[in-house]
Amino acid sequence: MATTKKSSTASPKKAKPVKPVVEKKPAKVKAAPQKPLAEKSAEHLIVENFIALSQVVESLSETLEVLVQKAESMAYHIIANEQMLAEIVAETGVNLARVNARIRLKIASGTDGIGNSSRAIDVAAAIASPLPRR
Repeated sequence: MATTKKSSTASPKKAKPVKPVVEKKPAKVKAAPQKPLAEKSAEHLIVENFIALSQVVESLSETLEVLVQKAESMAYHIIANEQMLAEIVAETGVNLARVNARIRLKIASGTDGIGNSSRAIDVAAAIASPLPRR
């Protein structure tokens, strides 16, 4: 397909001709020239270290915020599932002895027999509790 060359007096709003794509090696990012360690003053080194530490702390803060949001989301899902399960149990009933046995088996198999199933059994009992729910 032939293209026509635009004159240099064309308005700036018109599209520029497309340059052919030429593969280039990625340019290496050059770091700012650094003085040798022996030439830096103690104050300069301290300032550089504080800058680096503040960047790390900022990154950790952002990561922690994301993790807290994920933990909150999991908590909301767990609460919703527990309440739906409690409604099902209230309507249909449950054999708590079988549930406890299954909990013990599941925790034992997932932890090579060293896990304690008492907390999970307590949670199951709380869900199956005949206490009124709102």
